[in-house]
Amino acid sequence: MEESTKKRIHQLELIGAFILLLAAVVSFFPNPGITGYVSIETKSQAIDLVIANSQSYILTTNKEESFDLTSIKLSGEVIGKGIAEVYIFNKDQKILVYSNIVEKEKGLDTITGMDKITGRVVGADSETEGDYLMIEHLENIETELREMTKDEKIVGGTFKGQCVDSCFITMSLNKDIAYQLLFYVEEGTILKINEIIYTIKRD
Repeated sequence: MEESTKKRIHQLELIGAFILLLAAVVSFFPNPGITGYVSIETKSQAIDLVIANSQSYILTTNKEESFDLTSIKLSGEVIGKGIAEVYIFNKDQKILVYSNIVEKEKGLDTITGMDKITGRVVGADSETEGDYLMIEHLENIETELREMTKDEKIVGGTFKGQCVDSCFITMSLNKDIAYQLLFYVEEGTILKINEIIYTIKRD
C-alpha cells in the first residue's frame, strides 16, 4: 500500500511540473503561431454625395499594391421620411453598409447613428499617401427596398460612422478590381454622404 501511495505522489508531482512548464511557455510566448506582421490602418475620406434617387457608383483605387478593405463606415444625413440604404456589391457579395431602418426598441445610440461596435467613431490615421478609394458615379438604378417588419422603424437626421454588415469584412482591392456602391433611396428622400471611414490591411 505504501509503495502504491509513493507512485501516486510521484505521478502527481510530474503532472504538476508539466502544468507549470506549460504555463511558463504560454506566458512567455502568448501567440506562438503568429510569425508575420500585418498592418491595419484606419483612414477617412471627405466626400460630397447627394443622392436624391437610387444610383450606382464605382468604388476602386489607383494604388498599385493590393490591399484588403476590412471595414467601411459612412457619415452623413437623411432628409425625409423614406428608406435610405447603401450596399457594397460585386458578383459574389452584396453587403449592407448603411440603413436608416432600425429596430424600435433600440436606444439613442442607434437613432443618432453612433458606431455600433464601440459607441464612437474610430479615429483615422493621418493620411500622407493620398486617398486610397476612388468613388465615381456609374448610373441611375431601380430602387430595391426591403420590406420592414412591425418591429422596425425609419429614422432620419444625421449619422456618424455607421456600419451594418460592413463593420468587419475582407474585400481585396487594387487598380484592376472594382466594386459597386448601391444607393437605394425612396422617392421624396435625400441621402447625403459626407465621409467614408474605412480600414485597410496590407501584408
